[in-house]
Amino acid sequence: MKHICIYIMIVSSILDAQASSELKDYFSKSSEKILSNNSNQLILGSAALAAFAATTIDQKIKLYAQDKGLLSEKVSHFGDMYGGYWAHWIIWSSIVSTSLSNKEENNFSEKLEFSTLAMVTNAVITELMKRSFGRVRPNGGCCKSFPSGHTSHSFTVATIANELYGKEMGIAAYCLAALVATSRIHDNKHYLSDVIFGAGLGTAVGRGFALAYQDRINNKNLNINIPFSFRISIPLD
Repeated sequence: MKHICIYIMIVSSILDAQASSELKDYFSKSSEKILSNNSNQLILGSAALAAFAATTIDQKIKLYAQDKGLLSEKVSHFGDMYGGYWAHWIIWSSIVSTSLSNKEENNFSEKLEFSTLAMVTNAVITELMKRSFGRVRPNGGCCKSFPSGHTSHSFTVATIANELYGKEMGIAAYCLAALVATSRIHDNKHYLSDVIFGAGLGTAVGRGFALAYQDRINNKNLNINIPFSFRISIPLD
């Protein structure tokens, strides 16, 4: 919940500073694409079906993870810290550092808005779902097991990284997100079904904002490239 408050404060400052209908329109289009895009519908539908199917083996996976262990404690701790604390700071820092080093002043604000709005939207949706389902955690903690917030957040960040920095960075970020998901099961904080749907949710939210971000940048570049001209007509009669 603390992270959601941080995100909301950042988004509020962006909205207050910009006060632009363009930004609000971008947020509206991004939110719409989360559900309206065909690929996102497939991702969310597949994640929901897979999560439902996984509920039949949730207890078996839990017992195996607690008996055998899925990760070393150090690796699991890294996954927990990355998914819960580091991921958003890393993506924000990378946006700032690459923009400064490459002198990309034109798209800096758009990148920051894209990443922040995607993460806060995912955080809000995840929190609302947690409260709605009220699933008890495998360790007995109440009552926000479904879906996994660490997982959905990490997959949102991975989708952002894939959009901003290409497939190679995207693959690395998705691998980290998968590690986070595994660590949540290893730490007995989530069931397999929790992390499966969390992964699908985070990816779909990230893609929704990425698609709208692409449209926004393309429209901006189109407007920049349109030459300014005027014509004076002088009647000869």
